Amino acid sequence: MGRSIPAEAISLIQEFEGCERLNPATGLIHAYPDPNSGAEPWTIGWGTTVYPDGRSVGENDTITQEDADKFFVVTLQKSYWQKIEERLPFWPEMNDPMRAALCSFAYNLGSGFYGAEGFKTISACLREKRWQDVPDALMLYVNPGSPVEKGLRRRRAAEGKLWAEGMVQLPSGDSPPALQIIVAISETFLKKDKVDSSQLAPHQIVPVETGRQWKIERELARDGRSRQVRLAYGAGDWWIFEPHWSSQAQAAEPGPAVPAASGAAAAASNGERDLKIPYLSQLDNRFNPYGSCNVTCVGMCLRYLGMQNQGGMQLEDQLYQKLETLGRSRHDPYDLKHLIETFPGYKDIFRENGGFADIQSSLDAGNPVITHGYFTKFGHIIVVRGYDSKGFLVNDPYGEWFSSGYDTSRSGERLHYSYDLIARTCSPESKANPRHIWYHTVFKV
Repeated sequence: MGRSIPAEAISLIQEFEGCERLNPATGLIHAYPDPNSGAEPWTIGWGTTVYPDGRSVGENDTITQEDADKFFVVTLQKSYWQKIEERLPFWPEMNDPMRAALCSFAYNLGSGFYGAEGFKTISACLREKRWQDVPDALMLYVNPGSPVEKGLRRRRAAEGKLWAEGMVQLPSGDSPPALQIIVAISETFLKKDKVDSSQLAPHQIVPVETGRQWKIERELARDGRSRQVRLAYGAGDWWIFEPHWSSQAQAAEPGPAVPAASGAAAAASNGERDLKIPYLSQLDNRFNPYGSCNVTCVGMCLRYLGMQNQGGMQLEDQLYQKLETLGRSRHDPYDLKHLIETFPGYKDIFRENGGFADIQSSLDAGNPVITHGYFTKFGHIIVVRGYDSKGFLVNDPYGEWFSSGYDTSRSGERLHYSYDLIARTCSPESKANPRHIWYHTVFKV
C-alpha cells in the first residue's frame, strides 16, 4: 500500500480532463457543469468534483491554479489510486503503465468499478487475469450515442495503448501463459463424462455450434479419440470428441462461408437461414409494455423451442412476474440467462464478444439468438431468427427501427436489418469488424 502515483497516470488523466475555465484577468479557475446533464456534478480544475475535505464542487466555485494542481494530486491519491490498489486483483504483479491505465479509467468512471453492475467485462478480465483482453474491454465503456462518446473513445484507446505498452515490459514469467485454442468444426458437445450424450443429465452437457472457440488451460486425460480438458477462465473440466475440433491454425477452413467484402458485411455468410420463430409484441404485455423487450424476446425463443403459455396468462407476462419473484433484473443479461435456465431442459449460452459468424453458427445449429443493442437511448433487445447475404432476419418486439426512431405501428415480425445496421447498434466500438456483440444462444437439451 502507499505506492506513489506514476507520472504516466498523472499525464494521461490531465491530457483528457484538462484544466478549464481559467479567467486570465483574475487568474482564477471557475467551475463548469457536467456535459451530459448541463448541471451536477459540477467540475473544477483537473476534473475535480469533490474537494479533499469531502465537499462537492458548487456552481459558483473558483480556485487558483496552485489549488487545482494540489486538489488533483490529493484527490487522485486518496479517492482513486488507494482504492483501486486495495480492490484490484493481481495489482502487485502489474507495472506502472498498466496501473496508470486503470487509474485513468477509475478517475473517469469511478474507483468502485471493479465488480460493479455495468462493469462485468472489465472486471472478468482483471479477475481471471485475461490481461491481453483488457484493451478491448476498456473500449466497451464509451457511452455510445452521447455527446462525450468521441472523447471517451480517444481516452479508452489511450488507456488501452498504455496498458499494452506495460504488457510488453512485463518479465516473461509474469505474462499470462499462452493458451491453446480449439475450434468446433461441426456441431458437437462439451460433456462432463465421456459416455453417450443421451445418457447425460441436462447440466452435464453443453451443445456447441460450428465455429465456436474455446481456450484450454491443460489436458487432463485421454481415452481413445476423447480428451478431457480444463477450459480457461474457470469454465470447468469437460470431455471433447477430438474429430469434432481443430486447432486455431486450422480454423480458417471450416465454418460459415465468407464472401469477399470489406467492413461489417465481410463477416456475413453467403447462405440463408430462417428459423420461423413465432412473433410476440411487447406492446400488448400486461406488465410494462414499453420496457419489457427483454422478457418478450425470451418468450419468443422459448415458444419456438416448444414452451406453451401456462395459467391463462401470456408467456412474456409470466416471465416478467417470475423475474420479479426471483428478485432478478430483466435488464441484466446474466439474469435473463438465469431465467431461461430455471425451466428444466432449457439452456442459454451468453457471450459478450460475438461476431456475425458466431450468430450465424448458432442459427445454423437451429438455435434462436437474442442480441442486445443501442436501438434506443437506454438499449433494446431483439431476436435474430435468420440471415441472408445482406443482413439478419429479426423479430423486433417493439416494431420497426429506423434511424429516426421506432415506428411502433408496424409489425416487427421477420424484419430485415442489414449487417451495417446491426454493427452500428450492437457493436459500435468495433463496427468495421463486429466482435463485441452481446448475444444469447437459447436451446434445449
